[in-house]
Amino acid sequence: MNKKRITAVLLALIMCLSVLAGCSGKGSKQDTQPTDAPTQAATDAPAEPTAEPTAEPTSEPAPENKGLTGKTAAEIVAMMRSGFNIGNSLDATGNNYTNIYSQEQSWGNPVISFKLIDALAEKGFNVIRIPTTWFKYISKDGKYTIDTAFLDRVKQVVDLCYKHDVFVIINVHHEDWINVKTLDKDYEKIGVELKAVWEQIADYFADYDQHLIFEVMNEPRMKDTGNEWNPNTAGCNAVNYLNKVAYEAIMSSHKGYNDERCVMVPTYAASSSGTAMKNMEIPSINGDSSNVIVSIHSYTPYNFCLSDNSKTFDPAKDGRDIDNVFNDINKYFASKGLPVVMGETGSTNSQNNTEAREAWSYYFTSKAASYGVPCVIWDNGAKGSSGGECHRYIDRWTGEWVEDSIIQKFLDGANSVKWGSAVTK
Repeated sequence: MNKKRITAVLLALIMCLSVLAGCSGKGSKQDTQPTDAPTQAATDAPAEPTAEPTAEPTSEPAPENKGLTGKTAAEIVAMMRSGFNIGNSLDATGNNYTNIYSQEQSWGNPVISFKLIDALAEKGFNVIRIPTTWFKYISKDGKYTIDTAFLDRVKQVVDLCYKHDVFVIINVHHEDWINVKTLDKDYEKIGVELKAVWEQIADYFADYDQHLIFEVMNEPRMKDTGNEWNPNTAGCNAVNYLNKVAYEAIMSSHKGYNDERCVMVPTYAASSSGTAMKNMEIPSINGDSSNVIVSIHSYTPYNFCLSDNSKTFDPAKDGRDIDNVFNDINKYFASKGLPVVMGETGSTNSQNNTEAREAWSYYFTSKAASYGVPCVIWDNGAKGSSGGECHRYIDRWTGEWVEDSIIQKFLDGANSVKWGSAVTK
């Protein structure tokens, strides 16, 4: 009897251990922090991720559309305050593009999930910009047909944002067919593809209300030339032409909410320089530009925001460069009733200079708010404290804030002054 009892106990123990071993492999891979967290700049691709994503980020049904309608672009921008860029995700271009989720993770970040979007909305961001790169999913069939599977993935992320009634910006981002050396000469050829791409995106998302905003290009420029970041007349003219082509393509849809779709159009390279602003032409349909939002990026002062050359920020001295940016925004756009969104801004982690970055964040967004300009902070998920591209404010695996004090100053600044109080007419 004793031997039988011992045998029975041993068999039961073995069965329990087998069940436990089977259960241990069911955890979501994306909830585990990888050891090779991103450290690369926004244009560099880190090592390929080793884990496939789970279906968790896309399993929730799309939320019911709330039907925001009847607003001009100026009215929509007045409803916006602070935004967050989910950079180096849907704009990433590494890995095998046939696996959309692998591509999304190819620059070191996890797939965009409920956890991240929920954290952004709960923190107080009411604008989420989703940089999106399309070129690997555009066919060479002469019609520039976009892979439906990729459109579906973009839709899944937009739907996550819609759950919180935030504004969502989608764009065309790292497009190697737009940012070319010969942009100033080949803009008409580029325009054919840009028109086809935006016709398809506009039709696909036509039934999304005015919470969804289209940004026609990201930093369009003559890449690898002396004028890449320094606009000249020819470059500005090319961008003006492409803005018009894309805007007309969207407005010609006449489906769903597209007749009142807000459309963001950039200056040359989305530059905040006075030259780029002065040379910008606002597209219109029959003289009506009420759907247009000007898109500008500003990492000012550059040596503080995008390099390690300056680790301190003195508002009394360094704030002058920021003042100049918004003085020009007022001169060329705000004073004329043209709404502006600062689609990218931020300051890199340079030797953990947190206090200086807090000061910069508050100064920049408070100045922007006084001119009625919502700011969208750039986050690329890149760890580190040197190199000029360390813009990581939240742990995308856990949804925990890692630079909470900087983010709080960014948000506080936007609410510290009367909105648009500095605009002159």
